Amino acid sequence: MKHRVTQVISILFIIGIIALVLMKWSTTLFYILGISFQLLSIVISFRLFFIDKRGTNSKVAWILIVFVLPIMGIIFYFLFGRNPQTRKFSEAQIVESEKIIDTIHGIDKSNLMEAPKLALKQAKLTEIAPLNGNKVDILTNGDITFDEILINLKKATDHIHLQYYIFKSDEISTQIRDILIEKAKSGIEVRFMYDGLGSYGLSYEFLAPLRNAGAEVYAYDPIYSPWIARTANLRNHRKIIVIDGQVGFTGGLNVGEEYRSNTDQFKVWRDTHIRIEGLAVRELQEAFLKDWVYLKNENNSANHFISDLGLEKYFNPKPCGNDWAQVIYGGPYDLEKQVRDSMLNLIENAEESVWIVSPYFIPDDESLAVIRRVAMNGIDVKVIIPGKGDRGISFHGSNAFIETMIDAGAEMYAYDKDSFVHAKIIIVDGKKAAVGTANFDVRSFRLNHELMVFLYEDSLAVKHLVKDFKQDLIDSRVYTKEHMLKKSLIQKLKENLSSLLSPIL
Repeated sequence: MKHRVTQVISILFIIGIIALVLMKWSTTLFYILGISFQLLSIVISFRLFFIDKRGTNSKVAWILIVFVLPIMGIIFYFLFGRNPQTRKFSEAQIVESEKIIDTIHGIDKSNLMEAPKLALKQAKLTEIAPLNGNKVDILTNGDITFDEILINLKKATDHIHLQYYIFKSDEISTQIRDILIEKAKSGIEVRFMYDGLGSYGLSYEFLAPLRNAGAEVYAYDPIYSPWIARTANLRNHRKIIVIDGQVGFTGGLNVGEEYRSNTDQFKVWRDTHIRIEGLAVRELQEAFLKDWVYLKNENNSANHFISDLGLEKYFNPKPCGNDWAQVIYGGPYDLEKQVRDSMLNLIENAEESVWIVSPYFIPDDESLAVIRRVAMNGIDVKVIIPGKGDRGISFHGSNAFIETMIDAGAEMYAYDKDSFVHAKIIIVDGKKAAVGTANFDVRSFRLNHELMVFLYEDSLAVKHLVKDFKQDLIDSRVYTKEHMLKKSLIQKLKENLSSLLSPIL
């Protein structure tokens, strides 16, 4: 008690000294601070122009903010705006992650030369091979997806690896958690990873029974201090489940009742997930465990997974089916934007059509140039975006690109105004596709850890995506030039400001 009283007195004394200084020299301090912040604004702008490698949109947005709102802008820049590639990692994080990647990429892929040509190009670009011997199922919307996830989790006999950006503490989340608890108590290995910001509402009380049952639980880059807040804008947006190393799930759905259309905000939550059984599960496992050893941050944390027994246990899926699948993942610390560039490769490969579904359509300069050029070449480009948004800036930012896409010859569609489309899909020529966690926006391209599964050769899974897209078109309305002319000045202002700010948010 005496120590606390001393602390309070000390704090009051410091506050008193600061108050006296401000009263006596406030005018001088005001000018000094003003000049200091202007100089900092110039230094930051210089770094952005000549040193930083981010896109032009992002540079312009940050420069505008630090000059228009110098105090808040500079604080925000140092917390959220610094180049992610300057972040320092521990030796354990670097070495153990490399162990996982080098070992799994070194596994024999003798059938690689039989792969589709585009898949081989993607392999050159990303060093991630396409794999044959898969059965790929498309899961449309929440009820089907969660039913399939629950069924497969209950079948687990060895291990369950689960990673989500958003994991709520509602009915469906509790069902999944309780299965994990039951499995952990029975001796099955359970590793659960959730994003430290996306799942900020996930309480210790909700997770405690899972930890007590023997499961390992980690938050990805939680925000503990202002210094660590520099990672607040760099989130792990992946959704991955791997069961016994044989079955995997990924796609657009997080875990919460809204993904089952069980909230009042939207009539229908339209989403797409994917179930993979076969060799490509190995790459889902790799993506999960690379993040896992990063979080563990311990020397030799990868050894358990890449030993002879570990490779047999975690990385030995049995072939199942004849589908080619290529799991490509990446994040903000990569020198090259592998997920974005793979998506652009797919689009540029189009001969007849490019169909895109994305809840947030805010491309960077290069992506916008590619998709517009494809449309101007006469390719049938159709893009479905929400008719009602879940976040104001993202919704208005997406709408800012409608007119320039129409001018290029693309068809832009708004999904049902009472519902929300959250699927992340690209379909090319009705024969190739990508489905996964990445939106067609700057955040997914440059700031988030993302994952996309590329599908080839007119498979049943691609046919399913085509069927769903055609239904989504029926449930959408097409934008016209007349719609653009009817926009109010306020609406145009919202869209232009949102598109300007979206690269940094």
